[in-house]
Amino acid sequence: MNDYPVSLQRSSPRTIAAVNARVRIGRIPMEFKRYLDQVYAARTSGIQLDGQNVFLYRSIPDQPDLLDVEFGVGIKAPFAPTGNVREVDLPVGEVATATHYGSYAGLRAAHDAVITWCRSNGRTLAGTSWEVYGHWTEDESKLRTDVYWLLAPL
Repeated sequence: MNDYPVSLQRSSPRTIAAVNARVRIGRIPMEFKRYLDQVYAARTSGIQLDGQNVFLYRSIPDQPDLLDVEFGVGIKAPFAPTGNVREVDLPVGEVATATHYGSYAGLRAAHDAVITWCRSNGRTLAGTSWEVYGHWTEDESKLRTDVYWLLAPL
């Protein structure tokens, strides 16, 4: 856990262009591309993307093996829904956050660090998290992903 310092922040308002899907935990690496491709294809409808991928996860009560996921990309300007692509606002509030550098295969460790930190510090997770991906590079050691977990109010 020492590789993942956790900090408290207040998340800023941000809107993404996204496609929603209900996905089994563990299947996201196999599923995300078909949804994200729809977002990138929507550029032909005039959606102005900033190129930063963002995945928003919401837990589903009584279905711990499933997540509601918004597979999205940051936007530069508002837009009208097109196909399955719509505007989604990221949560605003107090978050616990950590940054992962390296292969996406190791990303779970950053989430685990945040969850462990929250338990150790008496903070309750609100059931919503998201990942903000840095721009792609072939050098896996330079891949950056910021992990955010929304916290329940004190």
